[in-house]
Amino acid sequence: MKRPLLLPIALPIVLSVACAGAPAPGRDPAAPLPAAARPPGADPASAAAQPAEARPVTAPEGLASVMRIADSLRTWGDMTQLLAGTPLGMLLIGQEPEAVLETALGPALVDVVDLGKPIDVAVLGTEDPRLVMSLSVPEREMSRVHDRFVLEERRGMLRVKGVRAAALDPDEGALPRVCAFEPGDRSGGARLLCADDIEDIQATAPYLVEVVGREPLEADVRIEISARAIVDGMESMPAEDDDGDSERMGKELVERFFRDLESVSVDVTWARPDVDVGLGLRFASRRSALALALTPAAAQDAAPPAAFFRLPRDTSLAFYTQGASRAELAPLREAVFGGLRDHMIGEGYDAAGLDRFVDRLGAITFTGGPLVIGSGGDRAAAEKALADYRGGEGKARARKAARSALESWFLIAVEEPAQTWIAGVKELIQLGDEMDRQKARARAAGEGAQGAPGGPPKGAASKDDETTDLVVARAPAALPAGTLHVEMRSRPLTKDGPPAHTSHLYVVPAGQRTWIGIGEDDAAVVERLRIAADPGRDERTLGAAPGLEALRQRGTLAGGLFSLAGFTMLAASGDTPEALDEAAEDLGGLARLPARGAITMPLAITSEALGSGAARLDARVRMPLAGARDVVALMLR
Repeated sequence: MKRPLLLPIALPIVLSVACAGAPAPGRDPAAPLPAAARPPGADPASAAAQPAEARPVTAPEGLASVMRIADSLRTWGDMTQLLAGTPLGMLLIGQEPEAVLETALGPALVDVVDLGKPIDVAVLGTEDPRLVMSLSVPEREMSRVHDRFVLEERRGMLRVKGVRAAALDPDEGALPRVCAFEPGDRSGGARLLCADDIEDIQATAPYLVEVVGREPLEADVRIEISARAIVDGMESMPAEDDDGDSERMGKELVERFFRDLESVSVDVTWARPDVDVGLGLRFASRRSALALALTPAAAQDAAPPAAFFRLPRDTSLAFYTQGASRAELAPLREAVFGGLRDHMIGEGYDAAGLDRFVDRLGAITFTGGPLVIGSGGDRAAAEKALADYRGGEGKARARKAARSALESWFLIAVEEPAQTWIAGVKELIQLGDEMDRQKARARAAGEGAQGAPGGPPKGAASKDDETTDLVVARAPAALPAGTLHVEMRSRPLTKDGPPAHTSHLYVVPAGQRTWIGIGEDDAAVVERLRIAADPGRDERTLGAAPGLEALRQRGTLAGGLFSLAGFTMLAASGDTPEALDEAAEDLGGLARLPARGAITMPLAITSEALGSGAARLDARVRMPLAGARDVVALMLR
């Protein structure tokens, strides 16, 4: 089959969203990751259920985000430990949080606040953000503020006009910010609010004091960002060129997703010796295709799919999901297949043939149910091959070797008999072959008639830098009987195209489960498929790996594990000399991290579809201190 452009375009869809079958058998819970915090008032359903007279104060106009620090003294110490060895950490050595805060507020005001209680900071606006800070004032200090400061009562607050000379030296009396005391209810609820403008304080104080200040804070640091602020930030970024139907389809999906999104939160908790990082998404509704797929009405006590623990132990990126239902995936399926169809019609493919192709693709993808994905690569081999390539000897041969060493292998598991997939892939190859031939005939006819439609004019340059032939090949005896083996043989169309290479696709039966393996290193893919599909190789699977007890917990929608090295290998490309240079820089940067990016970190995701039509999704990552230091060092570069 020559130039099967259709299947290579559709293949990423199969890899990322194809899933079918019944839920996997359960496992006993063990060592669960902590659930993401859900502060009162953040749930739209609970807010709607309150009587009108008890509804909380609404957020001020233009509120972009709120940051909360539970205990600034403890958090300062934790951050100093986390940043040890970094340039920023060196700056913090010998510093105290009181001294830093004095620069912002002045020593007189810092002297009356309790830094062991939460500090709340509101950010107003996005283009020219303005900060409003709220700090706790102990009752004993509040009773003496009239003796220490010159105050002016204004709308229920006490604006600080100056520091009384009897209380402090004149040099210590400067006030770098506008500040006001909010007395609260005189039982520990007093706050000091500071900003650059008294109007911002008055507009924000009710929300910071009566809503934010009364919410429990279980994390050490929490930041909540409004969806509007995220959209405004995205709109302010330079617009990228629209490359076609797929880009427009993706943009439309994202825009509709953000219409559903209400807020995004990030929280950090130092759970020694680890650091827990949480990401929370709150949705006002699930009308968009992405929101519906991301927050399915899944069973709250479901166990992780058993196939996840059959992945090889050297998997560097692993992910599972219980999956949305076929009905919940229907809008996303329609959008993706519609975009694919429009794109391929623009490439000159026959519409009727495309309809048959998309229908067949839809029979094995977006069907709902559990999905498991794992990938890995040989980092040491990649680093050596890149060093040889950059050394300059045997440039063409070294370039091909470096590109091959960077390629990752992938394993995918779906809970469905393999025959469905084997028949489906064979039919997709056949349909794609027929459509390619029909497109070639139409183009030839168009070139033969001056000005006639049917393809680009003769001699026009192709946008593709390589062409691919798909060939059904013999499967090795090491894999179960009935395995499908497809070779994807690619060769360059231009001098600067990627070197010729062959990728291997395997569809392997394993009872009522199907394993799919993909990669250029045939031996590596086959060996890892044997580990996954053969119960006699349990000791080489993730199920036998230590330290993954937290991933066995019930009640998660999705989960997995990752490392910075795994992400870097997955993102690396060797298709061009520039890509090889970039990969060498990225891997070299990993080698300079404290733990070289090798620390594995578990991920757990929970979701809930609420009765009001709203939904939430919470993701938590548990980072060993060494892994957290790697992440911080990478971010500070």
